[in-house]
Order: sequence, then C-alpha cells, then structure tokens
Amino acid sequence: MERFLAISPKSQLWLFHTALALNILGMVLTDMWEPMVVGAIVTTYLSIDATVRVRYVLPMKKVLRELEQENASLRRKMADVEQSSAY
Repeated sequence: MERFLAISPKSQLWLFHTALALNILGMVLTDMWEPMVVGAIVTTYLSIDATVRVRYVLPMKKVLRELEQENASLRRKMADVEQSSAY
C-alpha cells in the first residue's frame, strides 16, 4: 500500500479521481476508445485503491498504533504491580 511515497494519500486520491474524470472525458470527446478504456480501467483501480487507503486503512493503522501503545503501557503497569506484590 505504500507505492507512491512522493505525494500524500489524500493528494493521490484527488490525482487519481481527476485522472479518471479526464479519461472518461477523453472517451466521450475522442474516437480513441481502446487506449482510453484501458486507461479508465487502470485509473478506476487506482482511484478505488486510494479511496480505500484514505478512508479505511490509514485510520485503522492509527487506531492499531494507539492500541499497541496502550497495551504496552498496561503491560508495564502489570509488571510493576507484580514486582511490588512479590515483596
């Protein structure tokens, strides 16, 4: 999921959606159907991929990072309680 590191995921989202709109516009305005259909299929995939990444994957990674930090702090507290109760 980290293919395009030069631009942010939100910028990728807008870039791919704009490319898809331009492909569809090119299909309507020109007679070059075959290359435009291939381009539309590729940009559709990229648009869906970017949308899923921005709406679901990145927020999920953030939540998982927070849960891991909370889990680590709770484990430290449990270890402290176990050490203090051993004495």
